Amino acid sequence: MNALGIRVKKETITDAALTIEERIVKANGDVVIKKYTKGRLLGKGGFAKCYEVIDSETKKTLAAKIVSKVSLTKSRAKQKLMSEIKIHRNLNHKHIVFFEQYFEDSENFYIILELCVNQTLSELIKRRRRLTELEVKCYIVQILEGLKYLHSHRVIHRDLKLGNLFLTEKMLLKIGDFGLAAKLEFEGERKRTICGTPNYIAPEILEGRHGHSYEVDIWSLGVILYTLLVGKPPFETQDVKATYKRIKMNLYTFPETVEISDEAKNLVHKILSSDPSKRPKAEEILAHPFFTNTKIPEALPTSTLVCPPSSSYIKQYKEDAQVPSDLLQMRLEHTASYKENQEHRRIERPNTHRGIVGRKSSANLVSTRFSKVSARREVLAENIDNENRQNVGKRVQEEFVLTAPSKVWIKKWVDYSSKYGLGYVLSTGASGVFFNDSTKIILEPDGQHFDYIEKKGPERTDITNRYSLQDYPKALQKKVTLLQYFKNYLASDNKIENGNTGRNEENIYVKKWLKTKHAVMFRLSNKVVQVTFQDETEIILSSESKVITYVNKKGERLNYHLNTALESNNTEMIKRLKYTREILTRMLKQNQHNQGPRIDLHSERAIHNNAVAQI
Repeated sequence: MNALGIRVKKETITDAALTIEERIVKANGDVVIKKYTKGRLLGKGGFAKCYEVIDSETKKTLAAKIVSKVSLTKSRAKQKLMSEIKIHRNLNHKHIVFFEQYFEDSENFYIILELCVNQTLSELIKRRRRLTELEVKCYIVQILEGLKYLHSHRVIHRDLKLGNLFLTEKMLLKIGDFGLAAKLEFEGERKRTICGTPNYIAPEILEGRHGHSYEVDIWSLGVILYTLLVGKPPFETQDVKATYKRIKMNLYTFPETVEISDEAKNLVHKILSSDPSKRPKAEEILAHPFFTNTKIPEALPTSTLVCPPSSSYIKQYKEDAQVPSDLLQMRLEHTASYKENQEHRRIERPNTHRGIVGRKSSANLVSTRFSKVSARREVLAENIDNENRQNVGKRVQEEFVLTAPSKVWIKKWVDYSSKYGLGYVLSTGASGVFFNDSTKIILEPDGQHFDYIEKKGPERTDITNRYSLQDYPKALQKKVTLLQYFKNYLASDNKIENGNTGRNEENIYVKKWLKTKHAVMFRLSNKVVQVTFQDETEIILSSESKVITYVNKKGERLNYHLNTALESNNTEMIKRLKYTREILTRMLKQNQHNQGPRIDLHSERAIHNNAVAQI
């Protein structure tokens, strides 16, 4: 130990990995060596780098914040680090990142912390763009509980932002990074240091005339609340000075394109008050109707890291839930100035081109629409010469074919290719994922067995292996877990369309997919091509049965002969069919220019050529 009683350590390189050795000198002079194996880099800031480390004795995975002493050339910087350590090591709350250990050597300072494996709300909002109000309530309540604890111990965080709000394996939120935190020596003390992150900084910090206190954390909480609801901070601009100006003027609005409840808007307005004395305290915020009109889960499902919670999950936390009597009383004191909540709220579906997509196909059970054929015949017959009626009747009969279209198509899908891949549910009830490494996994409707498909051999052909959820290679654990996350999210209203829940000779899966400006195209392993457009119309093309199914804006399914579809009077369908042909042609050209045997070009080219040739 050094003169301050701090443990001393040294770093050595081993053959296996970089190992941190903590040299502990006991009171009797005995030396104990504690080792940490350094893993992947988790992140880095101005002075520090954060690594994943494993305690060699307990095998516990932790986070190590390493600060080079060379970077702390100014005494002020070192004082800030010592202040951070002193404040953080004395905190102990379930919504505060746990401080494990601190030691140093001649080169670095080391802070060992609890590892929050599910990253931060910053990464979450990048993936999800914005959250449902139920999720926002859950996270804000946890932040408030952490803030109540901090403020009761006279600690101001001063840098609350999405990047400093961490999620554990069990989806508990933890406040971390106390690099700018300050502890008041006495109640009523005001701090005057100008610090914080531009989008989240309170106006009294910018002005600096009267100092600041706990209210700056409440302001930052309001910015976080707005950001989670809307998808971006309320005062954000391209220029920091412009952002500061908007903060000082308290200039922000709610976008009309995002549906936000009156309670949520009212709470944001109350928190983002330019006058610090008028901002509600944590207890008052928790008593606001935004929180007291529903039950709130203690933690959210892990699947919400990828996708919004399902409608069935949200339904169990409806407004008619029992509210504790003490909160109910506080709610009654506030309700005079609020509108009653709408009984049913619309959950906005994420946009197709914003990274995360949850889309339910409007497809109904496949059937030939004889009534529409008859109606159309009558209309056509009334508007043409009698001598042409026979030809028109023949054309209508050819246009609406009796040939059975594809029995398998994609009902729902979610695009999380920014991190993992594409998840989907088929009309058979099977669930699958097309991973970013081009491997595929398809879970049978029985929910017990799955096929794992990967490309092997010099020609990179798909090789399928079948496993059960109870017995599969350990290397597939992460992918199986992701499969279950996607399946759970897409499971709501997952009605099987064709009545076939048993195992086919070969499970059908997404073999290839492509996102364009106006649509998303899927190529299934049964040689079916499905194109889903932004307006929720669809083209399903089966080159084997030579049938095109068009799903219009009303969800009606119309079937056409592949070789005569372009001669029909359905201009909307023709326009989409031509666009489909353009995409197929583009995919074919891409295959021809691809380097290396990444795909079976012969079979792909044959399928695409066949489809393109016929339309």
